[in-house]
Amino acid sequence: MQNYPIEWYDHFTDTNERKIYTENEHKIPGLRMIGYHNTSRAIASLNLHYHKDCFEFHYLLQGNLRFSVENRSYPLSGGDLFITFPNQIHDTGDTPMSPHEMYWMQIEVIDIYRFLYIDPGSAAYILEQLHQIQNHVVKMQNSTAGILKEIFANISAGTELGRIQAGQMLGYFLCQIIKSASLPSFRITPDISRATEYIIEHIGEEITMEELAQVALLSVSRFKQKFKAQMGSSPRNFINFHKIEAAKRKLQENRNVTQTAMELGFSSSNYFSSVFRRFTSASPTDYLKQLSDDSNSLPEEAAPEETE
Repeated sequence: MQNYPIEWYDHFTDTNERKIYTENEHKIPGLRMIGYHNTSRAIASLNLHYHKDCFEFHYLLQGNLRFSVENRSYPLSGGDLFITFPNQIHDTGDTPMSPHEMYWMQIEVIDIYRFLYIDPGSAAYILEQLHQIQNHVVKMQNSTAGILKEIFANISAGTELGRIQAGQMLGYFLCQIIKSASLPSFRITPDISRATEYIIEHIGEEITMEELAQVALLSVSRFKQKFKAQMGSSPRNFINFHKIEAAKRKLQENRNVTQTAMELGFSSSNYFSSVFRRFTSASPTDYLKQLSDDSNSLPEEAAPEETE
């Protein structure tokens, strides 16, 4: 794995899973790029990198991801916004990114006279406020997904009017980030909080929706609906994500696929392998092989010099 940071630039992309518009396509001053990604399978991790003179904002619509800054890991779920500041080195760790849906963008900070069609005084104030945000993770309002969807649709239209409207909406989006970052941290409701705690405490068991609904004191249908609204992920997806996180730790310790599957409440090794592959893009056996290869590739310590 790459162990030194690179300066990262995105390129125009238009596939079923990923769409990226750079300044060559959108032509909005101050916006280096904007992208959308929706995948039902694990994809390659992001290596150490930074964006010169740019804030980067990742808004996770659904799924669970982890980003890392300065050796600190930040877990994200649906509705979370992850912020990296200009020139700040970050990555997603050494494992693939699990299935997710998200928007992300890079906002330049070097020219207040060319900033999202905003007058220089207001642009300078917005950038100052963004720099003062203390946290990397901000819980956004439910309307955020709709705002970003409309921004993206206006850019995709490729019209002059769409470009202007998208630029002005981006200014509004940045103001919403500043406001949300100043609010007390969003906490999930007590019923869903009990369910998430139950999942973590019983991660080695086969957890049913009926159990969780009972813990939350909700009907099964209401529980599923409320859980996804607050956590940005279905209960089953949340359970499996944390089971696979636990599985990776167990495989590092005991290196036994069948034992790990049993300890985490999977009905069979085959089902465990299927879920593991979905979240990591590798089978448990391949993951163990990679662990072994990484271990063997570590440089040996130099032998101490003999003294007379």
